[in-house]
Amino acid sequence: MVRDELNNDPNHQTHEDPRELIEGPAVKSQKEPNKLKNDVNNKQDVRLVNDAKTFRSKIGWCFLALIGPSLLAFLILQNTYTDEKEQIKYTSYREACLSGEFTSLRDLHRFVHQNITTVEGEVDREDFLNTYYWKAKPVLMKGAAKEWPAFGRWTDEYLLSNFFDLRFYVDLRKHHSTSKPVRTKMNLGKFLSNYRKKEWYLDSMTGDDRFLDELIVPSYLNVSGIFQFTEESDFYQNFYLSSGNTNSPLHFDGYANLLTVLDGRKEWIIAEPDATLQLQMDQWVDFPNLSPLNVTNFNISDHPGLCEVTWKRAIVEPGDTLFVPLQHPHHVYSPPGRNMAVGMWFYLDAYNQLLEERGFSEIDSRDVGESVRVYQEHLESRPPPCQITDCSHIGPGTLRVHVSNQDEQYSRDSDVPPPSTLPLKLHNNETLRIPGIAYGTGLPGGSIENVYLNTRAALDMGYKLIDTAVMYRNEDEIGRAVKDCRWIRSSVKVITKFMWRKSQEANIHSYIVSQIEGSLERLDLEYIDILLLHNTDNIRSQDQLTAVWKAMESFVESGKVVAIGLSNVEIMDLMHVQSIATVPISLVQNFFSPFEYDQDVYHFCLEHRILLMGYGISGDYYLHSGYDNNMVLEDPLISDLAKQYQTSKHSILYNWAAQKEIIVTTRSTSLRHMKENLNYLDVFLNADHMNAIGELKEDIYG
Repeated sequence: MVRDELNNDPNHQTHEDPRELIEGPAVKSQKEPNKLKNDVNNKQDVRLVNDAKTFRSKIGWCFLALIGPSLLAFLILQNTYTDEKEQIKYTSYREACLSGEFTSLRDLHRFVHQNITTVEGEVDREDFLNTYYWKAKPVLMKGAAKEWPAFGRWTDEYLLSNFFDLRFYVDLRKHHSTSKPVRTKMNLGKFLSNYRKKEWYLDSMTGDDRFLDELIVPSYLNVSGIFQFTEESDFYQNFYLSSGNTNSPLHFDGYANLLTVLDGRKEWIIAEPDATLQLQMDQWVDFPNLSPLNVTNFNISDHPGLCEVTWKRAIVEPGDTLFVPLQHPHHVYSPPGRNMAVGMWFYLDAYNQLLEERGFSEIDSRDVGESVRVYQEHLESRPPPCQITDCSHIGPGTLRVHVSNQDEQYSRDSDVPPPSTLPLKLHNNETLRIPGIAYGTGLPGGSIENVYLNTRAALDMGYKLIDTAVMYRNEDEIGRAVKDCRWIRSSVKVITKFMWRKSQEANIHSYIVSQIEGSLERLDLEYIDILLLHNTDNIRSQDQLTAVWKAMESFVESGKVVAIGLSNVEIMDLMHVQSIATVPISLVQNFFSPFEYDQDVYHFCLEHRILLMGYGISGDYYLHSGYDNNMVLEDPLISDLAKQYQTSKHSILYNWAAQKEIIVTTRSTSLRHMKENLNYLDVFLNADHMNAIGELKEDIYG
């Protein structure tokens, strides 16, 4: 249509001669007799031009056919040897480093030419023990794992079909920079459906038998007197999976490590233990053993020691196993593409014993220099393994792998997620582990029948710590739910609380007895797991408080109550009971939210190994107490963290509390929220985010 409109336009000029598009319209000759001659000449000129173009085109194609392959090869070689040409500019790694051209550890990899000792296949037991383990010498075993059932079998489709329900910790960022990535927990099915299009990196311990059955533990680890692994021993298996292009932090491990690649490739650079101070690992920020170096972007002038280190490299390909002794600083880069590996970590018992004799263990050590010195002393002093045991008569490996109990390892400063159970201190120096999350049944406005149904649903879902009280008027329903649920009685822990009335001052003991006996009758249970005094508001003197506590102690001594404690207590009353108690205070239940908690009580409980149970953590207390809004759930920081960790606000708050060693209390009546809250440990807040939540108290109260 546009062309038709232009052709119909009397002012539009058309150009029949293509040259007019460049040179403009030809000027008409004023001599009409020469027109025909000029037209003939013009046509001849056009033919000559076209012939010339055709000739040049043919010559060009012939020329390209002759030199094209050589030119293409030249360009490929130019690209292939770019790194080598850059390296020719420098006579040594140190010179290249000092030039300032390094801005990431990936740059550094290109200038490391010395390789780790490499052998074909798996080394034999005696060689591993005497040459590599004893001398703390890394070794790359090419093709050592190609007989594993997992090798070649663990495609995404296979993992999805067989292990989709297994849960793993996942970093939501592939690269370590100046802070650790956000870390959360998800099932393998969700991870496999998303990891190729997201910056996710699965890096998690695993202990599921179905998973471990397809891995093979090398037989050289099953040596009596050298490695003695039991259910309680320190042996870990870690699973790694990503879409590649990952960077580890620059760090060293407190474990010996056997890293096996099942898919993709991992590029390692490894230094000797005496390089830790040159690499500034004594200036750790997030966690001991991690260098403060931003591995993806740094200025070499800020890290001059990096240029003085002697590095070795190892390219670990599918089926290869790399042995890395503990205390060896290293960085690992995985190129783009599916990347899967399994790590087997194990402690050296003699080394740990030596550390403990000096007053600290590896995981608690903050003095990196001293830790390395002790390790080197250990290397120099220990005898060869095969002088300890007869390596020539070792049978085939029959070691069964177990994952150590994380509950026993956790400390507030550690990089290990908080435990799912906590130790309850009992009479006669005994302890009992109880769940780290409780289902609370003090529901405002809830009907009695709903309490039974909700509690029964919570129990069947997996809650095993139930909180009730005389004033909730639901002990009958709680007892019925406990008896009707799928768990045996000993696996469920019931907390109940009683109130002190001023009118009962004349006969304190008989009143307390009637209260506790009444709870036992309503619950219809043989015993109460944890009995608490609901509050101390009506107690007028320390003598009254002493009498109440002594009456509670008598029920522990009779076996009708397992443990006792206090609720809604202030520090002075708590200290008084601690001073007169013959049966220890096992548990304190107080209000606890990011905006408000009694720090004196909190620190006292930590110091005296008294479990602290928090209610109101998610801020529901504020709504029930007449506030217009839930200031906790509506805080921008909590909302932002929930988005970062891809979880609920409640999970963020419960994980914050769990890392502060608080037993979490939740009382949701929604089945979806009940299940969601039960997975509060799937999130693992990093130190920066823990501190940020802790500062909310200061923001509100100044």
